Amino acid sequence: MRKEVLDNFEKALLQRNPILAERLEPGLPEARIRRMLQRAKVEGAIDPVVELFAWKNGSRLDPTVAQHASPFPHSDYIFMDLEMMIVDFLGFKEGVLYHARMAELVGRYFPIFWDGSNGWIATDLQHSQSNRVVLVDAQADKPVRPAYDSFDQFLKDAIRANEKNDKLECFK
Repeated sequence: MRKEVLDNFEKALLQRNPILAERLEPGLPEARIRRMLQRAKVEGAIDPVVELFAWKNGSRLDPTVAQHASPFPHSDYIFMDLEMMIVDFLGFKEGVLYHARMAELVGRYFPIFWDGSNGWIATDLQHSQSNRVVLVDAQADKPVRPAYDSFDQFLKDAIRANEKNDKLECFK
């Protein structure tokens, strides 16, 4: 079911942003994704992470077409490859050294999109949270803000946003 939703996301993205759609990298084999996550000690409800990066492994960035880099209309968030997102996931732990408020991020939230600075769209790895999606802002007093009750809800909104050339609901 989620593969179908991801394919619909790609179709909507292709209509709105063909430059980015053409720059999407092929997905990784699921077994490789699981090994990479295991090595990085990413544990919990990882299915959305596995499915997303098996679908596509981020996008090739090109500074000459920066305005076409985001898979979401009116947004700076970009789709980085799994390896970079693992680096950011591990970086949350380092952030605690500088800001104690970052402690709630460690091991719990896996980043799936990045704003190029201090913000991420991340999925909650706690099984009890139904793969909810949150916005992470490392500069905020409260770095985690709820965005969607589930990863599926997030994907459906991403499709809607692309079809209507509108902001994601979590940014309104």
